[in-house]
Amino acid sequence: MIVSAGLQDLITTSILRLLAALLLCLAAVAPSKSHAQVQTDPEHVSYVFRTGDTLFSLATRYFRRSSDYLVVQRLNHIADPHRIPPGKALRIPVYLLKYRPSQAKLSAFQGNVTIAVGGRNLTPVRGLDVGEDSSLATAERSFLTLQLEDGSRVSLPSNSHVRIARLRHILLTDSIDYEIAVEKGRMRSKISPLDKKADRYRVRTPVAVSAVRGTDYRTRIDEASGAAFTETTEGEVLVAPGDRLTNAGATSVPTGMGAAATIAGALLKAQLLPPPEFLEPSKTQSEPELQFHVASGVPVAGYRIVVASDAGFVDLVAEGQGQAAMLSLPSVPNGRYFAKVTAIAADGFEGMPAIYAFKRQLGTLGGSADTGDFGYRFKWFGEGEGKRFYRLQILKDSKNSVPIIDELGLSQDSITLSDLADGEYYWRVGVIQLSSDPEEPEAIEKWTDFEKLTVAN
Repeated sequence: MIVSAGLQDLITTSILRLLAALLLCLAAVAPSKSHAQVQTDPEHVSYVFRTGDTLFSLATRYFRRSSDYLVVQRLNHIADPHRIPPGKALRIPVYLLKYRPSQAKLSAFQGNVTIAVGGRNLTPVRGLDVGEDSSLATAERSFLTLQLEDGSRVSLPSNSHVRIARLRHILLTDSIDYEIAVEKGRMRSKISPLDKKADRYRVRTPVAVSAVRGTDYRTRIDEASGAAFTETTEGEVLVAPGDRLTNAGATSVPTGMGAAATIAGALLKAQLLPPPEFLEPSKTQSEPELQFHVASGVPVAGYRIVVASDAGFVDLVAEGQGQAAMLSLPSVPNGRYFAKVTAIAADGFEGMPAIYAFKRQLGTLGGSADTGDFGYRFKWFGEGEGKRFYRLQILKDSKNSVPIIDELGLSQDSITLSDLADGEYYWRVGVIQLSSDPEEPEAIEKWTDFEKLTVAN
């Protein structure tokens, strides 16, 4: 990913100002506790005692150590472990419970990605099983997506590093326990709705932790300030500064909102910018570089764009960021793609996405004219898959006059004219390039700019 120096400086300056303001007002503004109170205790599960249960039998079957029944007895203020009535709800710390390892699969990747476990690098291939304690990293212009056992997905763009801290299936509650630590860069979490009360999905950063029960949100660590940004594009996320969701600063971040946790422990919420607008959304991308013209109805610091080969943005192929309303990306193979663009606010928050599909069919065109042994030779060239037919137009005296020569359906790459009288001419060459995809028969038609030619025999 290439970020312009001006945009980086602007965002860094804005973030530093934001941090200063937060530190000044932190003592005066008490964080809301109400959002944290409506959430299930993330460090414990609730188990309702049934007829025939004993604390000892539970410990033997479901606790990692049978002697840990004493911990549960003390936590729940049970005087006699032999007399626990059916229907009583017990709070049991998650760390005491047995589990089976869950697995994630590498569903898509591109470029230079690293997957390591136990100090050993694994060769990335689609379908590779990735387990707990694995570290994953992406280099420049590299991407990967993991699919978790419950169908949830996490995607890493360029220059990112995460560690899978937990990937477990808890036996007592038949629930999932997932936790991913973002150590550098950014990550998108597309989480399937969690059906069971005890299901848990959390994302940690060095300064904050978040939890969801089914949503689509982004996590990013700002390299300059160390602040951790959470931006919710669908659903709701619980975010807390520090390392515990149960602390008093936990707050809800619903759709269209973001939260930034600072290294000083402050947490700021902000409304995300609305989706920008794609201009010329139906344009076929035929130039050597992909080019997207976007606009926003509100002031922005810049834009970010990602391109994928699928509508779910699992298989990422390109990304970019810049201040200008024209975003350019490196070439990709011909085909159908999806682009997602967001506006970046002055405070560093990335806004809501605009998504549209586009067609990529490379088709370049250039031309030249010079004198030859038998007259004036006009040449044209270009690249692109599919059959190409050229058209040469020559106009006398003005670009707006009627063509004196209009040759259509040319399949060769040059033509020589020996009978041009003295004077000034304007010429251009066009191409019709048929699609190489039989399911997408739409052709590309384009012209070179008019060139002036002076003939003096």
